[in-house]
Amino acid sequence: MYTHYLGQYLFNKNLISAGQLCELLSLEDSTRVKLGILAINSGFMTASQVEEVHELQRQMDRRFGEIAIMKGYLTQAELDNLLSQQNSRHLSLSQAIIDKGYLSLTELEAALHQFKEDTNLSAEQLQAIQAGNINEIVHLFLDFPDNDQIYYDYVALLLKNIIRFLNERPILSWPQPLAEASAGWLISQQAIGSRTLSTGLLLSDSVLIDVASRFSQEKLTQVDELVKDSVSEFLNLHNGIFLINLSDKGVEFDLQPQTIAPNTGRHTGYRIPIDLSCGRIELLLSSS
Repeated sequence: MYTHYLGQYLFNKNLISAGQLCELLSLEDSTRVKLGILAINSGFMTASQVEEVHELQRQMDRRFGEIAIMKGYLTQAELDNLLSQQNSRHLSLSQAIIDKGYLSLTELEAALHQFKEDTNLSAEQLQAIQAGNINEIVHLFLDFPDNDQIYYDYVALLLKNIIRFLNERPILSWPQPLAEASAGWLISQQAIGSRTLSTGLLLSDSVLIDVASRFSQEKLTQVDELVKDSVSEFLNLHNGIFLINLSDKGVEFDLQPQTIAPNTGRHTGYRIPIDLSCGRIELLLSSS
């Protein structure tokens, strides 16, 4: 999940192209992260120090860690820390960028530093993203009033169902003002119980088609009734699973029929952007 957050950031900053990002993400599982990338990401070494160690490796038969300690760039404790991270996948995108030559070590170092500054992620948020802990990510990124657990559970399950049913790796962003909600198709559905829970997905034409194709497992190319019905059914399926989970806890809701129409009006509640490889879904969530 961290690789997708970083990849989306690098793409948005025009440091890599959309085609390069897709290629890099396809290499995620086959890329072995090297100590130099880990050292830069951890702040133990600079890009120039890593490049110097790489050059010395060409001159002497010694491992990266041995030379880095010899030069005083790493302590043994820091090396042990890096070695313990080598099986982690969260920096595979960074390593693939270097392996493919899309950025230099110096450029990558600057990008990683800027990524952490611009996103303003806390150490806890970074750790949750790197571990792929969706429940924790939702709690760290979103701040619902009165710590309303039903909202956190809803968003966490939606992210899991996007992974499960759409074969996507969603990127959760901070909530945005509803007044800035994008134009597009709004699929909405209410659940009525002790309160009314209103849910909606706002998508552009292209994202609507892609989500419908993934959910239906058919190649769809234009916005038609099949596309609209497919995405509506995805929301209905997700909401049905969510209400079953609530029922297991003794909380009962009745699910109303879903509707789809062009987004035209103002909404109350929350607007939560979720980025996919094909574009952005905006989750509209409120209760009364």
